[in-house]
Amino acid sequence: STPASPQKTRMKNLESGAGDEDDTLKSDVSVPRGTADDDSKRRGDPKIKEWEDGKQIVATSSGGRDESPDSLQWHGTMAIVGWKKPKCVARSDEENRPGYESMEASEYMDARETLKAKVQILAEMIKSSERCCVYTGAGISTASGIGDYASKAKGSRAMQQMHKNARGKRANRLELRPTYSHHLISACERKGYVKHWLQQNHDRLSQKAGFPQAKLNEIHGAWQDKKNRVLMMDEELRPDLLQWMGRWERHADLCIAMGTSLCGMTADCVAEACARRGQLVIINLQKTAMDSQASLRKYIVPPALEKPHAQSSVATICRTD
Repeated sequence: STPASPQKTRMKNLESGAGDEDDTLKSDVSVPRGTADDDSKRRGDPKIKEWEDGKQIVATSSGGRDESPDSLQWHGTMAIVGWKKPKCVARSDEENRPGYESMEASEYMDARETLKAKVQILAEMIKSSERCCVYTGAGISTASGIGDYASKAKGSRAMQQMHKNARGKRANRLELRPTYSHHLISACERKGYVKHWLQQNHDRLSQKAGFPQAKLNEIHGAWQDKKNRVLMMDEELRPDLLQWMGRWERHADLCIAMGTSLCGMTADCVAEACARRGQLVIINLQKTAMDSQASLRKYIVPPALEKPHAQSSVATICRTD
């Protein structure tokens, strides 16, 4: 069979190799594989039941769930009656990722009060999770001065952040600083909330923010890493990292996809699996093809290097412990 590349393929033979080890998830690449995914078993998991009960409590106390198709598309399956539709802040008729499962490159932002409500719900989801995986794309690094492929709208908020922090200088990519997003994810890991980071970027800003390498899967390669060089789009993924990703595909009980177009890459598999289990959160300025499958959908400007918007970050969970 054809080896898996960064582009979308059907991953095969993830169960090959030593299969007699236990079904626990550990932090490093040598973690034992789990059994095949069993969604029906997950639905009976007491922790999942507790989280679902929590969803109902949130919905009831906030005025009820909004299950209209429009609300499902903009806010996810946990939408609450009264949440406002995101505002378009940069319009574009171009596709954000031509050749993939592409969407328009327009950018949107949630209304302040709606965003605050979503942050509270997300904080509870993270606290209830035992195997939270963060899945990130180029969008979390634009504020550090690194451009991305998808931001094409005139007046793009993402590009404004990038140019603001680049200050007109051509910075050495190895000297760039991590954004607030990187620091926040690392802080959540130190608190025990984030157990794994599936990283599409090559920039190594996650390590600069203090995230441990043992919990970081740089699935598409990394700058200045001879053992994990940056891959071209038609190259196959490193087998051990592919298998590691496959184990999180089966075991993650929450996936937070940040700054990624979710356009059909092989690495989207963890987000896709969590969407099927009702455990996907998407945080992105642009629409994605998976929006209607998300439990929660947030539209925010990529956090800057220094000051975050307090109402737009999940730092709430670090303040309320």
